[in-house]
Amino acid sequence: MTTEPNVVIILNLKAISKKISHYLRENPATAFILAFQALLLVAAAELIEGNVGGADMVGVYAFVALIMGVALHAISVIKGSKEGKASP
Repeated sequence: MTTEPNVVIILNLKAISKKISHYLRENPATAFILAFQALLLVAAAELIEGNVGGADMVGVYAFVALIMGVALHAISVIKGSKEGKASP
């Protein structure tokens, strides 16, 4: 048996997940930029643990994710400017 506040929270989570999904479909670069930030945190944790090699490897993957995100965003902006849309 669920109480009324729990039902409202579940509905809000569904609405939020739909909004996030819609935003990521419109702006695919965001996923790569978020991956970059997460990988950068993992690289920092590896450095704290003293694993320099692991941090270096994760840092390279983070950099690749950043490059992909920036490239996708640039393509989106150029494509939007040709169509007369404002950049996201």
